[in-house]
Amino acid sequence: MTAVGADRPGIVAALTGALLGIGGNLADVRAALLRGSFATVLAVALPEGVGPEQVEAALRPVADELGLGLWVGLAAERPAGPAPERAVLSVYGADHPGIVHGVTRALADRGANIVDLSARVVGDPPIYVLGIELELPPGVDAAALQDALAPVAEEHGVEMALEAERDEVL
Repeated sequence: MTAVGADRPGIVAALTGALLGIGGNLADVRAALLRGSFATVLAVALPEGVGPEQVEAALRPVADELGLGLWVGLAAERPAGPAPERAVLSVYGADHPGIVHGVTRALADRGANIVDLSARVVGDPPIYVLGIELELPPGVDAAALQDALAPVAEEHGVEMALEAERDEVL
């Protein structure tokens, strides 16, 4: 489910309280505040016999009271098999329109799947900072993908670094 609206205290508490009321258990959650707007995406494990209609009925009054847009639906199942390798792409340079589009178009054209993306302008003079966690396409390693992205970095006048994620035990 997703919920989006003007930020205020208590949004997460209200949504999760309604889910708890129908026996829902949070599996995965992402939430972010962006210039006064709050957005969250929740993957919820539900008890037998509870489906999207019941989730919608439980959450709609909460969403309406808080002025949130709400979407409830079934999550797509990930194909069986080993999880794709992941990498983190860091991009930074002088701010100008088109950086995110250029980088994400190049990733899509090469079969890389974006898992997480965040971007912001920092500093004076303004520097655009973009971070992307991605799944590498089958048979492509991080070094090869970074080489393929080099023309995009040059075109946009940005620095790029792509590092494979490592599973480390702490």
